[in-house]
Formats: sequence, C-alpha cells, structure tokens
Amino acid sequence: MDYDWIDRHSNKYAQTLNGKIFTGVSCNTESIRRTNRSECGMVITLVVSGYGSLVAGEKTYAIKPGSVMFRHPRMDYRFVLSSQCFHRRCYLVLPNEIFSLLSEIHPNLVNVPPVFTVEDIRRFFDDFLLVYESVEMATDENFFSLLPVVERYMLHVLSSYLMEGKSAQLRRAKAQLEMDFTSSLEDIAREYSMSYNTFRKNFAQAYKIAPQRYRLKCKVEKAKQLLSMGYQCSEVADMLSYPDLYTFSHQFKALVGETPREYRKVHIL
Repeated sequence: MDYDWIDRHSNKYAQTLNGKIFTGVSCNTESIRRTNRSECGMVITLVVSGYGSLVAGEKTYAIKPGSVMFRHPRMDYRFVLSSQCFHRRCYLVLPNEIFSLLSEIHPNLVNVPPVFTVEDIRRFFDDFLLVYESVEMATDENFFSLLPVVERYMLHVLSSYLMEGKSAQLRRAKAQLEMDFTSSLEDIAREYSMSYNTFRKNFAQAYKIAPQRYRLKCKVEKAKQLLSMGYQCSEVADMLSYPDLYTFSHQFKALVGETPREYRKVHIL
C-alpha cells in the first residue's frame, strides 16, 4: 500500500492553549506504551499502519490498520504499539476541561468503545489534517475558535456511538455532510439506509434547510477557515473539490457577499 499521503506529514506536531491541546502525526518503529496515568485528557488516535493492543477493564482490543483508539480521563487502560513493525498514526489530545464540556453536550461520549475500526482511513486522515492545521494556526488567546472544528471532527469520527434514537441515521448523515464534500447525496442517503427522496424530505423537515444547501453552507464555512489560515484561493478550491476557481468564487460570493480574495485579505490570521 502506498503511504505517501501520510508519510509526507511525518512527525508533524502542533499545540496551543499552553500545550494543553496538541495534535500530530507519528511515523516510526518506536514502541509506544501508554496508560491513563501517563496521559491527561481525551485522546482520539487513528492508526493508519501497525499493530498492537489496548486493555480497558477486563477486555483486550486488537489494534490494526484502520483502528481508532478513544481514551478519556474516566477510563482505566493501557495500550502498546509494537516496535516490530512500522506504525503510522495521527492523534488529537484535549484537556480534561474540554472533555468535561463535550461530555455535557454529548452524554454518550463516555460510552464510546476504546477501540473500533473505520473503513475509509484516507478520508478520516484528510479530516484530521484540517484539525491539525487549525491547531497549528491557533494561539492561546483565540483557541476557543478551535472548539467547533474539534467538535465537528469528533462527531464525524465517533458519530455512530454518540447518536441514538429514531433520528440517529439522519443525524449521522448530517454530520457526514459537514465533512464529506465529494460523496453524492444519493450515496450518503444509501449509506444511512434511506432513499434519496426520503433523506431530502426528512432532512428538510428536521433542520429547516435542504441537505444540498446545508452542505454548501458547511463547505463555504470551511473555505472561510482555510482562507483565514493563509491558503490561496486556488488551493482552497482544490482542497474542497471545486471543479474550478470560478465555481468556487461564484458560490462563495453568493453566500458571503464578497469574493474569496476579498475575504482572505481582511480575515487572514
């Protein structure tokens, strides 16, 4: 398997809030050992390659490519990544205070299993990079602007476990729309066991906006974030899968009232 898409980010590291929020990419053969006594806060780790194990309570979980490890201050755990193979992982660490805040908003957070598997590793890593870049650009004074970015990433990764009840599928589809700008609405509806017409009707009834319009608003909000971080307009258009710069500029101006270039000039950090 070609790992160039993660290896070119090897050993990146960023932090803010006086080091309490940090994130990074690790690519090496170093043996990794962690326990709840050696870490503080909530940790979401995506394992791209490598093997190991995590013990939580009396249960042992196998760690393999595609595993997501979710640890938080209320867990008693220990995990090991073997030094006998090359492992690649990306991680996000949040302090206890933010974990407590997110737990109030999402009570099921403490019920997320310590290890589960995702299928589209590349997509989750691309979503992670947006979080990394936000942390890298943040300062201790404006770190609160990170919270929506972090929560959106968390909802995307953990949504299957955070949401329950009759409208769970619809809420998971909504969370995907906020991060996935390439899959068709038909494919997203099918992924959550709905026909396209049912999905469109139920979404509009629940959220008072059509799903395509909601996705466009989320896409433009992400564009604003990237422009503020210093990316060129053409780079943002490419990152968000626009067919060309003209289409990006047209949609952006229709929602924001100014062109991407004008917005970037005023809001760049």
